[in-house]
Amino acid sequence: MTRAAARAPEWREGFVEELGILARDLGVPRAVVRVLGWMVVCDPPTQSAGDIEAALQLSAGSVSAATRMLVGTGLLERTALPGERRIYFRLRPGGWEGALETRLRAATQLRVVADRAMDRSGGEADERLTNMREVYAWFEGRLDELLIERRTSAAES
Repeated sequence: MTRAAARAPEWREGFVEELGILARDLGVPRAVVRVLGWMVVCDPPTQSAGDIEAALQLSAGSVSAATRMLVGTGLLERTALPGERRIYFRLRPGGWEGALETRLRAATQLRVVADRAMDRSGGEADERLTNMREVYAWFEGRLDELLIERRTSAAES
């Protein structure tokens, strides 16, 4: 028997399922969002793949793919428990900010690509490329400000 209950308590299950509905909007597989949601509310906060499978009624393959993706994004980390041979997962401290920062930094990359295209266009670029560049430049300019504000707020808490 795994450490987690065979089924998640109702409020936890509701949270996981509500997040799962957002998967399509986020552009990731539903199982990934459900696993992430579970790791936010599970008890204990450290779970084996088997614990996750049982709680969410997911296949071993789905849990493996989801945890691999979430570890890759920095939201989860692998860990071991004393005396245990299996691998466990938990939310990575600072993972939310790190994952969000990575996604937001993509704005810089998009702005740079747009800048290069505008430079190379010889004046042929129209408002579509100009608008793309302006939007991402605006977000890029606010990113550092937001990250500093968040870190300051978190340190004060």
